[in-house]
Amino acid sequence: MNTRTLTLKKGEIIPLNFDYVFTSIFNNEKNISILENFLSVYLEIPVEELKGKVKLKSRYLELESKNSKSKQIDLLLDLDGEKINIELSNNISDGIINRNIVYASNIHGRQLKYGDNTYTKIKRTIQINLSSKHINNKLKETYYFTNSDGKILSKKLQIDVIDMEIGRRICYTNSENKLARWCRVLTSRTEEEFIKSLGDDLMENNAKEMLIDEVNKYSSDEEAVVLYSAYTKEELEKNTLLEEAEELGLKRGMEEGLKQGIEQGIEQGAKTKQIEIAKNMMKEGIDIGLISKLTYLSIEEINNL
Repeated sequence: MNTRTLTLKKGEIIPLNFDYVFTSIFNNEKNISILENFLSVYLEIPVEELKGKVKLKSRYLELESKNSKSKQIDLLLDLDGEKINIELSNNISDGIINRNIVYASNIHGRQLKYGDNTYTKIKRTIQINLSSKHINNKLKETYYFTNSDGKILSKKLQIDVIDMEIGRRICYTNSENKLARWCRVLTSRTEEEFIKSLGDDLMENNAKEMLIDEVNKYSSDEEAVVLYSAYTKEELEKNTLLEEAEELGLKRGMEEGLKQGIEQGIEQGAKTKQIEIAKNMMKEGIDIGLISKLTYLSIEEINNL
């Protein structure tokens, strides 16, 4: 079947927490008012005070690693010298947490210009991790450097983890919580839910209309739909593999068998599906960088297919 014939169901939209759509919309100068409205809620600052102060910065970080000379982060902003890094992490794992800490530290450490040792000039760096799964069942958690007694050493480097699924649940019972409403906006899969979540008080009208137009544009864009369909199919297959591996382990009645079944099922099955998806995307002429980002295969692996 030609993947170009794939379309969304009536009333369905590509959610904003899909990597390609998120970075395409939010890393765009013409959409800066959307970011201003989001940060107004997040930082609890009147949107008027943010006008003209939010600047997009380069997404490329130079990392001191033999395996990765440079890395493209999701979103980096400058607000009066403060750096705000927004990372979309639909799944939270130790590896993702450690990776994001490296990103935040790299961004924070680049504030001083070469030869400038005036560390008192360093401003705050905030990393916002937009996650769908977190371990502590809270809408928002903030982390700083602390000692063993929990005393904060510095608030100059701040890492926040937002659980968007918790936000979705909260906003059903507390419509006044605007951060929770934003979580629902970011994860809405239907136009009806998306519009309802925005309401009339979450954003300025011009920014709201701009966001609606952008979501509709990408939800009717052929390439975006192909990428999203491949992504959701891969996620569904991963979940199926996980369930099958769990069932196999439970039938054996052994905890170790369950663990090995899950690990092997995900590793072997998901890898095969990633390769199949990548091949289909290559046939459609989709950019190799996007294929790598969505399938988690390296550029070298994709070129060798």
